[in-house]
Amino acid sequence: MKEIVDENILNEDLKVKLISFIKEKKQFSFAELAYYHYIAFDGKNDKAIELLASGIELLILSADIFDDIEDKDNLQASWMKLDPSIATNAATALYTLSLQVIGSVSNHPKLLSLTLQYSLQSLQGQHVDLNLTASSESEYIEMIKLKSGSLVTLPSILGVYLATGEYNETVEEYSRYLGIVEQIANDHYGLYYPNYNDFKTRHTLAFNYLKNKFNQSSIDLLNFYAQENHMINNLEDLKGKLRESGVIQYLNVIKNLAVENFKESFKKLRLDEQRKNKLLIQLLTLVLHKF
Repeated sequence: MKEIVDENILNEDLKVKLISFIKEKKQFSFAELAYYHYIAFDGKNDKAIELLASGIELLILSADIFDDIEDKDNLQASWMKLDPSIATNAATALYTLSLQVIGSVSNHPKLLSLTLQYSLQSLQGQHVDLNLTASSESEYIEMIKLKSGSLVTLPSILGVYLATGEYNETVEEYSRYLGIVEQIANDHYGLYYPNYNDFKTRHTLAFNYLKNKFNQSSIDLLNFYAQENHMINNLEDLKGKLRESGVIQYLNVIKNLAVENFKESFKKLRLDEQRKNKLLIQLLTLVLHKF
């Protein structure tokens, strides 16, 4: 990824900033999704999948930056310490570069067309999220399928398409459920980090649960996340309140339902059993590592 930026970005200041953003990436799970699917469907060109995976990770990084700017979140990230106009332009450069890279992997225009299709779907999900129009559990899950589900589907579909030249509806279907699991993992993680802006400005699924005020712990947590309750003084107290409120159990139920739906959908995949079982283990390991 750094080599791609170095070769294609001529402005030295922008190049330095983009490379510093890339260095902050700790995980490359979207690249892994593309690679696992490519290999499972008997892809043979190592250079092609490596280039595709790099392009996908550049796209995901741009999406993360845009998301942080829009949510005013993740304030410790280097791009959040820049003037928002500079950070936005840099993210736009990353996104454009990612499309250039993905388009160069294959002469078939469908690869880039699918990239744009799922990117646009994710942006529409983000629009719903930013507008706070998801007000019920079912609406929130539909928003997740668009926002996170589209981004998880993108590398899976592209990996299969690069290997086979065909669009796979089953991969599209089960990837949406993986997106739900990934987003629930993020919601779960955010509960332990009250400085995350999600609980101040948006309705996460966890926040919607707490708003029901089923018990005193839920009320205490709502006040805590609004920074109006100073009685939760350490991580152990916070963990205790989260358990007592029931929100952790609730998120686990939603996650487990999504995992079961994923498994049911995955059964339809037409692959030989050895490849299929290997892919199943890889995908579950990848998305469940946050829990």
